[in-house]
Amino acid sequence: MSVDGYRHYSAPKSHGESFADPSIGEAGGLLRSNLRVLAGHPRSWQQLRRDARMQMVSDAVRYSSAYRDVQLPANRDDAPIVMAGHQPSLFHPGVWFKNFALDALGQQHRAVAINLVIDNDVASGSSIRVPSIDSASGDFTYKTIRFDRFGGGVPYEQTVIADRDRFDHFDQAVLQAVSPIVPNPLISKLWKHARYSVERCGVAGCALAQARHALEGEIGLNTLEIPLGAICRSPSFSRFLLMILSEMPRFREIYNSEAGAYRRAHGIRSASHPVPNLSTDDGWCEVPIWIYSDQYPQRKAGWVKRTDSHWILSNRNGLECRLAVGESPERSAEALSHLNTPAFKIRPRALLTTMYARLVLSDLFLHGIGGGKYDQLGDRIAKGFFGIDPPPFMVVSATLQLPGDSPSDLDATIRQLQQAIRQCDYQGERFAETTALDQEWIRRKAQLLREIPVRGQKRQWHQQITQINQQLAHCLQSKKAEMTEQLAERQRQRLSLSILKSREHPFCIFPLDPLIAAYQELLAR
Repeated sequence: MSVDGYRHYSAPKSHGESFADPSIGEAGGLLRSNLRVLAGHPRSWQQLRRDARMQMVSDAVRYSSAYRDVQLPANRDDAPIVMAGHQPSLFHPGVWFKNFALDALGQQHRAVAINLVIDNDVASGSSIRVPSIDSASGDFTYKTIRFDRFGGGVPYEQTVIADRDRFDHFDQAVLQAVSPIVPNPLISKLWKHARYSVERCGVAGCALAQARHALEGEIGLNTLEIPLGAICRSPSFSRFLLMILSEMPRFREIYNSEAGAYRRAHGIRSASHPVPNLSTDDGWCEVPIWIYSDQYPQRKAGWVKRTDSHWILSNRNGLECRLAVGESPERSAEALSHLNTPAFKIRPRALLTTMYARLVLSDLFLHGIGGGKYDQLGDRIAKGFFGIDPPPFMVVSATLQLPGDSPSDLDATIRQLQQAIRQCDYQGERFAETTALDQEWIRRKAQLLREIPVRGQKRQWHQQITQINQQLAHCLQSKKAEMTEQLAERQRQRLSLSILKSREHPFCIFPLDPLIAAYQELLAR
């Protein structure tokens, strides 16, 4: 198994700045720095953080205890909180490594380590793509294996399993596909937990996340997990959201301005990247949230309109609720949290999710590379609106590959063949020692190259060189065809190996013990 290192980055201070690259040894200093920054928040923020963190830890303990043993630091109430987050999917090993780093940081700093299950993202489907061997050619190829008849298009928390038999036998289908390549993939251990989990919840995202977390418990990782949907139902999240709703025009102005600055700094032309601007329409203002329900599971943008007596929250597609204006912040937050039900789900978009996780819930947040890039924008929005410099975060990334030859091993041979094929057309004399060529043509070309005429008198000389090259190329047709065939074979082999060595293979097809050993090696660096 080949392994590439992982990196930690602190948040840049401006859009155009490159990431700094501290070593893992600086994690403790970064955590202490974050605690000092967060301790400087106004009292209202301190109270919000205390309430939100106590509720989150309590909910995460209750949630995680339903399917695995949970152990907390002795200083649970005063312990710092380290967080990470990802969608509940069968992601690649580089993403899974983040959970091992999360556990390591929690252990080193006696912190509560919590993984946030981002279950409001739209599921990409109900299948994975694994490497297999083509029975006809013997090449590596991709095979798609489904754990349900259909899926995708709705948030992970809405992906109810329709075909239990297919789900229950998914591990066997994966084993059949990858066993000629990978000895003892961990899918068998993982799917034992997945079958138990799906009995409890019936939802694919829930089952996959709980199965992985239960397996992590067997390995010895001491972390908690909680779905984002559970976080969103708390009064603390509602208080945070109400801060934005109460000043939505100002928030929208800052949000759109910073998104535009990000695009200009990075040369991005697309108006929807990294996030689209928030719109207004006939008194409605778009909010960076999603609204959907169990009955209508497709995500729709959330909008707010304020009247003299109410805030109206709506997806402008049939789902709407009203919240009284003028009540105390605590009562309004309590009322909003009660509105956030299976019949009316309010979920933050990505930037708002990590903004809440970093400003309110945690003392240190671990991002992947993509999240780290986008949070440059989130930090600027948070500073502009809340007047708070968000604490630095860390970016953790790794590349792990299945054992076997690397496609790059063939690159030199491919370049040599490509060069030799071109030489057949323009430098055929290079093959004089290995191929029966007319030596007179070679001598004439050598003489012409020694007697290059001055500029403006080369036309006849160039015609003679071209004629000789064509004659030599004609004699080398069989040689060129042989090398072209060799090139095609090497390119086919390279394509086959690039499938084997992709870093995007799901972690569940890797053997568990070598994977853990690779993670431990990275963490020891």
